[in-house]
Amino acid sequence: MPEMKPRGVVGVPIWGIFLLFLGIVLLLQTLNVLPWGLWGTLWRFWPVLIIITGLGILLRRCNIWLVSLLILAILGACLGIAICQYGASLPAGVTAKSYSESLGSLEHAQIEVDFTAGSLTVGSLASNSSNFVEIDSNVGNRDEGVSVDFSRQGSEGRLYLSTQPVNRRFWFWGEDGIRWEVNFTRSIPLVINIKAAASNMELALGELKVTEIRLDLDAGNYKVKMPSSAGVTRAYIEVDVANLEVTVPDGVAAKIKADVSLSAFDVDKGRFPQQDAYYVSDNFDTAQNRIYLIIDCDVGRVQVK
Repeated sequence: MPEMKPRGVVGVPIWGIFLLFLGIVLLLQTLNVLPWGLWGTLWRFWPVLIIITGLGILLRRCNIWLVSLLILAILGACLGIAICQYGASLPAGVTAKSYSESLGSLEHAQIEVDFTAGSLTVGSLASNSSNFVEIDSNVGNRDEGVSVDFSRQGSEGRLYLSTQPVNRRFWFWGEDGIRWEVNFTRSIPLVINIKAAASNMELALGELKVTEIRLDLDAGNYKVKMPSSAGVTRAYIEVDVANLEVTVPDGVAAKIKADVSLSAFDVDKGRFPQQDAYYVSDNFDTAQNRIYLIIDCDVGRVQVK
């Protein structure tokens, strides 16, 4: 009588299933089917990873395809619950609030922005404007708006803008409950530091004299057009789980370094040929307007053109 061979034990590829699920969510967000702000709700389901790891161990002798489908069903249920929680309530109305500050004797300024879950547009005022900044905001909660802290120290201005830390409710399927439009003077050099998450952001810096910009961007769609006539601009961009598009204006030279470990990276090598670890314009050393650009992206998509 032939010997019975013990049934083999096959491990369920839990992390492969999780990466598949993560990729599907990111694809749907990239296609604007799901909102980027959903991550603020979805992350609360992290204990499910422990549950499915335990299931993988307990059911390791079962059919691998059935267990895999069970795990995908659990992850799909978590996504469905997160979507319901995220879009459970829509804002009842929209209130517009505005703020402006005169330029006065300012000769340079530092700007810090802390923005979460909404739409942010940054641009320039008319060349003949006497203001340093003008802000228009539309918010989905009547009790909140733009939190502003501005001070003058001699010829230097310091501006801090933030979303107020209250319970905000957002529009679903790509519509944002918070919308800011911020425009700065073209007349003086600016240092800009922006931290944004779960947002759609467009920085039109072409007409501004931005000498330094630091961006910390998470989970969203971000477009940045660099200054066209600011002399030397230093830009540092850290981005995670997001789409980033950087435009260098015609006539502006750039030296670019990118650390994009698990990200898709696309750079116009016709304008910025690769030299060792950098992408550098041919006329970078002699150009009147040039940009030093450093990009650090863990997961996402980065395009420089």
